[in-house]
Amino acid sequence: MLVENVVIRPHNEQEVSVSWTSEDASYWSWIFVNGQLSIGPFMAEARDRVISIKFPAGTTAIIEIHDFSDETVPQSINEPPLIRPTIQWNAVPTAVMYRIYHTIFDTGTLESMIAEIPPYMERMSIECPIQLEGRGGRWHSFRIEAVDQFGNESLGDVIPHHAADLPKPPKLAIARDIQNGLLSFRIQ
Repeated sequence: MLVENVVIRPHNEQEVSVSWTSEDASYWSWIFVNGQLSIGPFMAEARDRVISIKFPAGTTAIIEIHDFSDETVPQSINEPPLIRPTIQWNAVPTAVMYRIYHTIFDTGTLESMIAEIPPYMERMSIECPIQLEGRGGRWHSFRIEAVDQFGNESLGDVIPHHAADLPKPPKLAIARDIQNGLLSFRIQ
């Protein structure tokens, strides 16, 4: 159940205090920041709850709290932009290194290597090391190549990915009338 009575206060330059009242003292709380699980399960054994979250000054984030009466792990309701996908592939037994290549379909840019990763598990997985351009939606491609001990690369398939980012937020202009001291606000 999503908690709606949340109060967020600055604690210092690097932290905020988040407080809320749970419906029941026995509920388990799960705290998400920008769609990622940050704290959970949090069990305070009291209805009134307070936590601190690292949060640098001058930044914004979406904080959501879910309370459940059991160990149910909720999903965030905030769907993050698809600009840092998780890249996964099966390991190749003879690989000593993997190279990940990237290109943007609609710009005609040349393919570039964005990462070299040593093998570390049977099912390889990394978060994309670059932030993809996705304003208005844009197609990208990835290619993952296994490199053997002699430096030979495999010839892997091209994997398409559609990146979609949020539109740029509007700017808020604040002007002060010198004569009467009133402030006027305008969204640009």
